[in-house]
Amino acid sequence: MENNVQELKELELIFNQSINEIFVTDGDGVCIQANPACEVNFGIPLKDLIGMNVHELVQRGAFFPSATLKVLKDEKPVTLIQSTVTGKRLYVSSTPVFENGKIIRVISTTIDITEILSLKRKIKEMETLIDTYNQELIKLKKNSTDNKEGIVVNSPSMKKIFELLQLVARVDSTVLLLGESGVGKTQVAHWIHQESHRSSKEFVEVNCAAIPATLFESELFGYEPGSFSGASSSGHKGLIESANGGTLFLDEIGELPLELQTKILQFMQNKTFRKIGGQKLLTSDVRIISATNRNLNQLVKEGKFREDLYYRLSVIPVAIPPLRERKEDLVELIYTLLNQYNQKYDSNKIMSAQTMEELVTYHWPGNVRELKNTMERIFVTTKGIQIDKSLNFSFQDHTVESTQEGTNMLMHSDEEILSTALSLQENYSLSERLDMVEKEILQRFHHEYQSTRNIAQQLDSSQSTISRKLSKYDIY
Repeated sequence: MENNVQELKELELIFNQSINEIFVTDGDGVCIQANPACEVNFGIPLKDLIGMNVHELVQRGAFFPSATLKVLKDEKPVTLIQSTVTGKRLYVSSTPVFENGKIIRVISTTIDITEILSLKRKIKEMETLIDTYNQELIKLKKNSTDNKEGIVVNSPSMKKIFELLQLVARVDSTVLLLGESGVGKTQVAHWIHQESHRSSKEFVEVNCAAIPATLFESELFGYEPGSFSGASSSGHKGLIESANGGTLFLDEIGELPLELQTKILQFMQNKTFRKIGGQKLLTSDVRIISATNRNLNQLVKEGKFREDLYYRLSVIPVAIPPLRERKEDLVELIYTLLNQYNQKYDSNKIMSAQTMEELVTYHWPGNVRELKNTMERIFVTTKGIQIDKSLNFSFQDHTVESTQEGTNMLMHSDEEILSTALSLQENYSLSERLDMVEKEILQRFHHEYQSTRNIAQQLDSSQSTISRKLSKYDIY
């Protein structure tokens, strides 16, 4: 008997201390039990609440709608969102209790979701505000004559190219960007997209050399659930579908195998495609920009590239000159990169006259990409304010890496980077120090083994991981 009394006291304590509302009526909708949370939610003292009918509470505007009345009408559990006179929003679950086929009790439990809904509304407002800011940023970017995705346009050849691109960006014609590795074809593609009417939509980049041929079709077109072994149970949205309304950038298009070239051509002819394992014909309105450092005309003659695809891609061919032919752009590029690294690393370093002369007189076989790598390397390995390093470039050869001097330079660079990464005096984060070392490792292995497949084998990694990291550090 004493145990029963103790259990009842504990249940009553739990009932009264619950922060969630517990509201109980009889089979006629008359309140017979309610905890203090009800008083807070309805603005009615508990002594007045007990004995009141739910109909009366609704008429007084204490809450609406009534889950209890709906249970009594439908004779089954009900869940709904309720508004109260105190401004609360409540998630109400009401359950009937039957005896001899008749409802004798309706028990309602409630969770206050006022703050959750308010937070959701604020998040929605914030998302709208962010979207507005993004649109304004896009407009500002489009109205800026100096902003060309970090591309310096001072030389006559680049000015002529961008005069053409100003016209090209306004239309949806297919563009083929040609030029040596590292000249900035990806940046130009981004610029065309930002200057076009598609700028508010996605710019989707596909590196045709980095995606294995066996996965290329599924990555490009997507697949339906269970369409092949190992396929995701939810299916996969392809890159073409993701780029709908925007721009699809096919980088290194010259590396694409013939069988995959056919797939691209089929899509370009009518902008339709089917997911792997799917029957439904889908459409995607994309503007296609492609890029290559290969001679596609020669590949067509050799039977390695489809002639019909070549003509489809090269409606407007744009050849970007190498950096060695754009000396007027070089000095500004150097100072632009120096400013970027000063901001990135919160520094205020300057360039010595000797280092500047070496940078300007070097022929840059790796183009803008090589310049960026070199600038970052000499920046992070300089301890003082003034960058005063002898770069020891080989001016006789077009590739530093092919000479013994280049190899020695890499080894010397390894030592400098490791010293900087391990230094207790340098103000770099752990992530920045790890990036320094990882980049040097990849540069060394790329110099020795060239292809991503060989590098992946040597480092016991996947080819896609190596390709992604080489791209991250601009190593080519």
